[in-house]
Amino acid sequence: MPQTVVITGAGADDVDSGKPAPDPVHQALALVDGDAATSVFVGDTVWDMKAAARAGVRPVGVLAGGIPRADLEEAGAVAVYDNPAALLAALDDSPVAELERRG
Repeated sequence: MPQTVVITGAGADDVDSGKPAPDPVHQALALVDGDAATSVFVGDTVWDMKAAARAGVRPVGVLAGGIPRADLEEAGAVAVYDNPAALLAALDDSPVAELERRG
């Protein structure tokens, strides 16, 4: 599993263009000195998935916002979980673990 997990946020007030533009994702990466290729973005909307994909970050969906699974997948989600707890329970087999295995 990842040696370091950083949780941060950046929203429309922090950037010139909000989601689905990649600007908030780029800002979040900058805040943690992160790299898109080794990061995931967890969100619950189509705009989250599109912004992450446009930023080169692997989008992971959770069904917490009322958006159907198919819509999140169509918007670019590489995986969709029923809720955040389901993502945590499956973390060892998630896109997060996949990035760690790629090293």
